[in-house]
Amino acid sequence: MKSTFNLSRRSFLGGTLAAAGAFALTGCATSAGPQSSGRSAATRTSTVNFYGNSVGDSAQSAGWKEFIAGWEKSASATVKVITYPYDQASHQLALLGAKFQGVAEAGPWQVLAPLGVLADLNELAAGLDIPKGALDAYRIDGKLLAIPLTASGIGLVANGDIAGSAGLRSGMSTDEFASALERIKQQDSALIPYAAVTKNPDLKDAAHWMWGWGSEVVTPDLKCTIGDRESVEAITWYKGLQDAGLTKAGVARADARILFAQGKTAMYDDAPLASTFVRANGGSADLVANMTALTRPSHAGKPSFNRFWGKGLCASAGEGELSNIDFIKFALTDVNAARALFTKSSVLPSVKSVADQIPELTANKFQTDFYSNVAQHTRSGAWDRLPVLQQIDTTIGQGVANILAGQSDVQTGLNDLRKQVQGLLDKR
Repeated sequence: MKSTFNLSRRSFLGGTLAAAGAFALTGCATSAGPQSSGRSAATRTSTVNFYGNSVGDSAQSAGWKEFIAGWEKSASATVKVITYPYDQASHQLALLGAKFQGVAEAGPWQVLAPLGVLADLNELAAGLDIPKGALDAYRIDGKLLAIPLTASGIGLVANGDIAGSAGLRSGMSTDEFASALERIKQQDSALIPYAAVTKNPDLKDAAHWMWGWGSEVVTPDLKCTIGDRESVEAITWYKGLQDAGLTKAGVARADARILFAQGKTAMYDDAPLASTFVRANGGSADLVANMTALTRPSHAGKPSFNRFWGKGLCASAGEGELSNIDFIKFALTDVNAARALFTKSSVLPSVKSVADQIPELTANKFQTDFYSNVAQHTRSGAWDRLPVLQQIDTTIGQGVANILAGQSDVQTGLNDLRKQVQGLLDKR
């Protein structure tokens, strides 16, 4: 079904004011899909502006700086870096508005989509072996408005030694998965079998479990299905894990990372940077060496999914567009650039043929497991393309958190949640 995203001026402001504060915009879209901004034909420039947080981030700067230097040399061009903290990205790009020109790390690319300033990157993506689920996260009405530099998901990260002893493996059904968690609890009652997220701000994780039961959560035409039979069964099962002591109440992603690094849990959900987080939280070398990634268990034979996670790049159209796209193509396909980003910044390439040429990556069992068992089973939500993405994620997380905390029964809580999410969708 073709997606239709009717992004009005009210919706654009509503989706970004929380992060951006008051600002003035003109020429916002009033009909479905990205609108024409009247920009000129695609040209080249000698300087590319690059907006983002990674160059200024201590954990990522080395890889990015090496990659940028490599492109400047190969293209005989200059990159002007404009950095800002990650949590200010929506604010900074929204303030630029129709004046955006260059390349940006596509965290909050949605704030620019209604203005018609973004180049269509479908031609660039053609022929690149990037997972379709990753590309779909950046596509509106057939136009690819950003392209994933990193394409992965939020998947199950496990202590391989404990998983092996309890029979926890990829390809399990949800019943088999719960039984394996029971065995872990029996082996060591002090261990949390699964440090699943059970409180906000990260309970958007509930979406991939609802998908696995067959609920759309939000349909392509932006109707919320939370509260349907499938989502009720999924959250009832998820709450049942907590009630049985197989997960723990009040755990956020940051808590789970610490618990895993300290050997207090057998498994949790995270991005492919999990091994980096384990080291940062004092995890042992043995633990890092024995980490594995598992496919999410499936329910009643239905496919399981992981919520898409990644970093993309978007480009302005018109003046400088050809140079912008060259810059992005270099980031995607140059093996030396990809190797620098992986070895120095733990950024995994989205293009499989490029990833296969990085020896440090192919020799890393955890990363190869993660690519096969998690990245290849990702899915984006229909709301991921909307400026109200963060508001919807927060609302879903808080609604499920209230259910897990016993503030309502599952059906009533999800019915209320559906109304809240649909309200955000209707005001988009």
